Amino acid sequence: MNREVFKSILLSVLVLASIAMTWNIWFYKADFKNYKGPSNSTNSVAIAESRKLSDVIRPSLILQKSPEGTVGQIDSNQVMSGYKIFQNAVFTNVQLESAQKSPARKRGTSSYEIMFPAPLMQETLKEIFHFGDNNVQIPQNVLIDRIEIYQPTSGHGLVAAFRSQNNVDQLSAAVSGTNLNSLSKIFLNGQTGPYGLQQLKGKTLYLPLGNTNVRSEMIYFEKIPVDEFIPILFTDPKNVFQYRGKTAYTDGTSQLENNSNILQYVDPGISGSTVMTDPIFHSFEFINNFKAWTDDFMYDGLILSSNQQETVTFRLLLGSYMVYNTEYYPNPFLTTMELTWKSQDLSSFNRTLVTFTRIDEPGSVTLNSGSDVLSMLKKNGVAVNEIEDMAIGYGVDNPQSNDNSSLKATPDWFYKINNRWYSENGTLASRQPGQLGVDSQ
Repeated sequence: MNREVFKSILLSVLVLASIAMTWNIWFYKADFKNYKGPSNSTNSVAIAESRKLSDVIRPSLILQKSPEGTVGQIDSNQVMSGYKIFQNAVFTNVQLESAQKSPARKRGTSSYEIMFPAPLMQETLKEIFHFGDNNVQIPQNVLIDRIEIYQPTSGHGLVAAFRSQNNVDQLSAAVSGTNLNSLSKIFLNGQTGPYGLQQLKGKTLYLPLGNTNVRSEMIYFEKIPVDEFIPILFTDPKNVFQYRGKTAYTDGTSQLENNSNILQYVDPGISGSTVMTDPIFHSFEFINNFKAWTDDFMYDGLILSSNQQETVTFRLLLGSYMVYNTEYYPNPFLTTMELTWKSQDLSSFNRTLVTFTRIDEPGSVTLNSGSDVLSMLKKNGVAVNEIEDMAIGYGVDNPQSNDNSSLKATPDWFYKINNRWYSENGTLASRQPGQLGVDSQ
């Protein structure tokens, strides 16, 4: 082979390599299914346990709606049974509400609706539910927090309505693979009662029309060492050093801190304007990759900010109800995990370091109806027109620095204003004698 031929071959190889690299740059797409951490860490770490997607992203209420009224089922086991029926259904002929002439009208028989605590986006919906058309397109701006299955007035079969938080139809679909009789059995056991629609700020939800009895709980708690999360949150754990004694860690850019009973991580170096397609599903994957579900958690919040940040919240679940801590200082994340993404990277991560174990506790608390709670709050000066959400749950206080390793989980109503949760009992107790709930044995 002469010199000129060799040079020609070498030049051809270099040109082809240049074309290949240019193609990769132009058509690069992040592979979040293999995403391991905020810095693409591939360290093998197991903090606690992994979870199925439907165990974490799940409805908190299932409704039976008929001309006689609406009945709600709150019992966790029964709600999950209904959820599985919805998941086994096949949704076909999916249409955007804006593309339809009008949604199919409902026949005057019972229908069934599941309600999620916070809205779901397209990738999460497609991971959880069975769409017959694998290429179904759900716009990124469509947010769904409730799905109703019903019989239409015309034709045969069933129809599903996918709705937003303000109870407006976003998608419709034909339904097969299930029937309404199987859903009716969900209401034969568990904790049921009449429910009614309530309009809040930016959200329409169903609240119990009568009193609700909730069992009291005692909790034994332990604490996870914060340094167990170093291999997750730093690309090179060997280059991480401590400061402030043993309460904080850094690699010179990112910072991890043990703030009493919570972990707080921040990476201030992230910039850009790329938006993640579905931060809910990818937040779940991030926690699941490192088996970091230290307790039962439930998806409970989504904030899509104008500065291209997406924040997802998972809240501790105790039986059929979520757990709240309204003492925002010093531990605002005592019962949650909160992940904020920016430019598809983890910008901040705040989570509880406390794990809970239930202990038998006799007795229960009777909580008033949702409308009575709103009336009492209004009477005591709360701006009820600013309430964004409401829920029955358990309230826990921050563990004190003593040898006691148990907490009481107190049943209560909770309401949200400006993305912050407040205790109804705490609000009313600070403004007048007496409490919202009545202990009973």
